[in-house]
Amino acid sequence: MSQGRTFTQLVRDRIFKAGFYDSPKYWDMKAKVYEGLARSCWPSNVFNRHWDARQMEIVDRLLGDVRGLEVVDIACGTGRASRHLAKKGAKVTGLDFSPLAIEAAKRESEGFDIDYRQYDILAKPDEELLGRFDVALVIGCLTVACTDVRELDRGLSHIAGLLRKGGRVLFLEPIHESRILRRILRMSESDYIERCKAHGLKLVLSEAMGLIPVRVAFAFRDMPDGIVGPVFWKSEKLLETAPFLKPLADYSVLLFQKA
Repeated sequence: MSQGRTFTQLVRDRIFKAGFYDSPKYWDMKAKVYEGLARSCWPSNVFNRHWDARQMEIVDRLLGDVRGLEVVDIACGTGRASRHLAKKGAKVTGLDFSPLAIEAAKRESEGFDIDYRQYDILAKPDEELLGRFDVALVIGCLTVACTDVRELDRGLSHIAGLLRKGGRVLFLEPIHESRILRRILRMSESDYIERCKAHGLKLVLSEAMGLIPVRVAFAFRDMPDGIVGPVFWKSEKLLETAPFLKPLADYSVLLFQKA
């Protein structure tokens, strides 16, 4: 493992995830202890390069041309997606509740016109942000930040409030009911979609990414890229072409439009 945390520490993190994953303290620690994409993704940066490329490929395909659009990157972390969207010509606002992640994002985004702000999605947004955005991007946020349906509803209400009428929100979220796979929130994808609909969000499409066996095999320690890359991309292609494998996917990809 290329990072400064042991396997035992990672297991302990997962066991005691409630009250930990959903706190700024955890993400401050990641911003401080880890390097590169591991601050927002998995411990292995060999795996992360492919994971990030896959997520940004999905973002580009589903959001299309974002030039000139107002985009809010919710739970932006150290700014990987914010910078990607800014390169595509979007006017990006990055929000995250971790002060150290926001500091890193600002430091590493020199030359980019990105407005980074410390903000917790469960708190009421600033008035100036309401109804401002054409697109919201949410990667691995609400299923980590929310402990129950009540908190999910609060977060979804705030996200919907940030969007203009007709605006879109793209979720890439690990949505699970099982104790092992879920992060904090325990919920099925169908129930998650229904909660989104209750906040005026109409489902446009549903996909999946990240086959769990491949993620488990490669995400926690660096292995040769000549092995990781081909296996990862073949598994993603298989997930695209074999819908029956969706239950083995770690992340749900959900695109909604605000009514």
